[in-house]
Amino acid sequence: MIAIGGAQQFPHFIPVACEVQRRGRFEVTIFVPSREDACALAGLARKIKAALPEIVIMGLPPGLAAAPTKLHKMLRLLNSSRRLRACETMLCAERTSTLLKRLPGRSPPLIHIPHGAGDRAVGFEKRFSLFDHVIVAGAKDRDRLIGSGVVAPTQCHVGGPVKIAAMLKSVESRPRLFSNQLPTILYNPHFKKSLGSADMFVRPLVDAVMKEERFNLVIAPHVRLAQGWSEAKRQEWNNLSVQGRVAVDLGSERSIDMTYTLGSDIYIGDVSSQVYEFCIRPRPCIFVNAHGVEWRGDESFAMWNFGEVIELDHEIGAALERVTEAHGSFRPVQRERAKSALMGLRWNEDDMPCFGDVDPIIRTAELVEATVFKPAS
Repeated sequence: MIAIGGAQQFPHFIPVACEVQRRGRFEVTIFVPSREDACALAGLARKIKAALPEIVIMGLPPGLAAAPTKLHKMLRLLNSSRRLRACETMLCAERTSTLLKRLPGRSPPLIHIPHGAGDRAVGFEKRFSLFDHVIVAGAKDRDRLIGSGVVAPTQCHVGGPVKIAAMLKSVESRPRLFSNQLPTILYNPHFKKSLGSADMFVRPLVDAVMKEERFNLVIAPHVRLAQGWSEAKRQEWNNLSVQGRVAVDLGSERSIDMTYTLGSDIYIGDVSSQVYEFCIRPRPCIFVNAHGVEWRGDESFAMWNFGEVIELDHEIGAALERVTEAHGSFRPVQRERAKSALMGLRWNEDDMPCFGDVDPIIRTAELVEATVFKPAS
């Protein structure tokens, strides 16, 4: 079995790859884009206390490496396609790998575990039809994929939220994000410029937080936002940090491993699927409609029913003033939607998230084996 992906996708499928390897019926090899990704993978394996399968770095020869960076992902797949397609099955958490199904000649079955359980339409696009099987986190996504006609019911399965299960098990407790006792806001904008709020909203938000003196702030955008930025652009954002009050993280491990979604008290964002990771413990949310989207009744913006939606010209301080009190009316919506999106999610007597009798990692590994794989002779 071959597993393919990059650092931000690892928590969604690497726990499954490690579990398949542990079960002993199949040999697993994980293909990653770079040495940095290999190091991140090793760190994740240590965090979840899993034995790491063989890792192969998909390097590029000098001629291909000179191509524009935006083409490197595709070129790595093409350059490694012979070895990738020689396996029995391929498992991935991204959709560029569907390129391997479109090449001439034999292609092994391709299984997809989407990275996240968000609502954006791109999460239900036509490339899903190229996968032999898709294993999603909950009924919400299965129903929409089947309803949109891109995946047949026999090819779409619910395994549960692999990343969330793995991260909840990986640590007993997490330290506070700041040393003071103020509530912490997580600002988590998406990288998609046509929907995101990052450049337009981040400075007004910092100004409002510092003026209010009632909150801490973590600025942790989707890790793809800062990829390709110049050093000057990165420094511009890093300069927004304020010792003890405002932290900026443009893509560290902590922005991937749920440190911020579990450790914050208020979520502000736009269209990132990470809001579902935040809502496993329902808490106040604010969403920024930076482009005047007509979102009501559009299932691609269903997450905006988790809290107040504000425009760019809205008074941020006023929204923060009422966010906690207003949360009571949004809490039931968050809870029900999270249960639909994340199979098996429950809350214990302390109202902390947990899973029932079936571990999503084990269930997904069993689905991977049962749906496609044949035991080695």
